[in-house]
Amino acid sequence: MPRRAPYDPATVDALVRQHERVVPRSLLLAAGIPESTLTGLTGPRGRWQRILPGVVLTHRGTPTLFERRRAALVYAGPTARIGGLHALDLHRALRDTLPVDAPVFVVIPDGVHRTSSSFCVVERSERDPGDQVRRSFPVTSVARACADATRGHDMSPDDVRELMSQVLREDHCTLRDLQREVLSGPTQRSASARASLVELRAGTRSAAEALAYRTVVASDLPQPLWNQTVVVDGRWVGEADAWWPDLGVVLEIDSMEWHLGAKALRRTQEKARRYAAAGLVLVTIAPADLRRAPDGFLDLLRRTLARAVRRRVG
Repeated sequence: MPRRAPYDPATVDALVRQHERVVPRSLLLAAGIPESTLTGLTGPRGRWQRILPGVVLTHRGTPTLFERRRAALVYAGPTARIGGLHALDLHRALRDTLPVDAPVFVVIPDGVHRTSSSFCVVERSERDPGDQVRRSFPVTSVARACADATRGHDMSPDDVRELMSQVLREDHCTLRDLQREVLSGPTQRSASARASLVELRAGTRSAAEALAYRTVVASDLPQPLWNQTVVVDGRWVGEADAWWPDLGVVLEIDSMEWHLGAKALRRTQEKARRYAAAGLVLVTIAPADLRRAPDGFLDLLRRTLARAVRRRVG
């Protein structure tokens, strides 16, 4: 039986460089590497590894975030788009660094047949995922990525609420776009996102504001105007998180988590002085205190509003 001619290492090296060390197995075979040789190279004692079915990573080390993303796209096919948290990271719309081992979520057209494997989570969709490219990766839009991420198994309702409010607060997408993606997407595991939309449509922009909104709405207190421009005697005073105009009381969620630095602190102090000069009572509460003691928050508001009523009557 004639021996097969050895493959050309230079050709294979060029293929590896072209695909940035994440190479479809079929291309390596087409480059002349015998199947038995390739099996040995990706086996337990080989210098390469099989990172996903049909995808070879040409080193034995821990795959980088880049390599995992590239492998997921190679595995899922040319019509795949990275979505979820990885897409948000590529859009630079995540505050926290994404762990290297975070599962890679990819969206493929409904007619393409691929199933999830290892770290690659595949979802078939009839909806157009868009055709954006970020840092050389095809990705879904921010709104689509956020909507898909909120259906993750490890996302708590608070996580969902904060992620949605963050992308809106930082102007990565519009509320209309996010609402469209959430409501037109799968209903499974979307309850938290749909509930958050109700709060966001009411004007809240953070998990703390949403908690304050839910707490006040469910109480017997007079209901304020949320996220309103405060104007007194024709003069702009500020943008209140909540405002009781008939009682002259303003609520401010005072979060140093969102407003870091000396300049931001000075802006907060200037705002407090403006409210005082306008004759308004400013109530402030930190998000951590609100989450820890919502009943105490309600009691503070109740006493403040009661004093405001007495002042107006008197």
